Amino acid sequence: MILALAAVLLPALATASAAPVALPGYTAPTASAARGDDFPPNGKILGEVSDPLEALTADEDLRDAVISPPSAAWLMGGLRASNPADRLAAVHSAAIPRHVAGVPPLAAIMLRLDEKPEIRAAAATALGRIGDAVAAPSLAEALNDPVPDVRYAAALALGRLPADGAATRLARTLRSDPSWWVRYAAVLALGKTRKVFSVGALEECLRFEPKWQIRMLAVRSLQDIGGPRAVSAVDLALRDKDSGVRTAAALALGEIGDDGDLQFLSAALKAETDLSTRSTLSAAYRRILAKP
Repeated sequence: MILALAAVLLPALATASAAPVALPGYTAPTASAARGDDFPPNGKILGEVSDPLEALTADEDLRDAVISPPSAAWLMGGLRASNPADRLAAVHSAAIPRHVAGVPPLAAIMLRLDEKPEIRAAAATALGRIGDAVAAPSLAEALNDPVPDVRYAAALALGRLPADGAATRLARTLRSDPSWWVRYAAVLALGKTRKVFSVGALEECLRFEPKWQIRMLAVRSLQDIGGPRAVSAVDLALRDKDSGVRTAAALALGEIGDDGDLQFLSAALKAETDLSTRSTLSAAYRRILAKP
């Protein structure tokens, strides 16, 4: 069953909620939400895009600072429990930043295809929260999971690890995953890596990805990465067929562009027919002119 972990990316637009399927504090919509083309919803929202691993409250961060990780024996016992709720609780208990000892048992349960998908997905999210590069090979393997929910969670988690090769594996997922919302997660994760290497995959996404939502997020990820190569890729998005993507490109250039981008903005202004996008293009042009 599709669990629609994806809706945590745009929480303000979620239309329904269910019990947490990853870490405490997260909510997800009903399972039907991720089956169609309505994720992310069709309103062209240009606000902040969030990662569920960044949705932790201050209270939860404080909790992590004062509690001790579970012992290896307790964790293994919990993960072997016959009750799925107990196994899920054990996964949650190990999701503590820098709890490296929790990586092997969490990786093992994540890769067990006979385990419930929601527990495998929660384990992937927990590994992302632990944040140690030692989890990268297992998360990369989880990108081959037959259930999109698990691949989605693994992609987001992999983008948060300081691991060589993470961006390469995410780029491969972006090119080949049949689930477009898993590709969406891969684009978000590529931006989180801040790797210049990711620019090539994101530029390719702008050229060939059919979903406007993913192309729009690719612009955001390029903005996060920054630098001359990223700016050149964003310039391409000014000619995108979707006005929302063009608007996102103008906003990004206003942030990371320089005088060399004025010619692209000027050409885009002459060709633009959408009034809202024209306004954003004009604002970006003025913002670059005002930079010292």
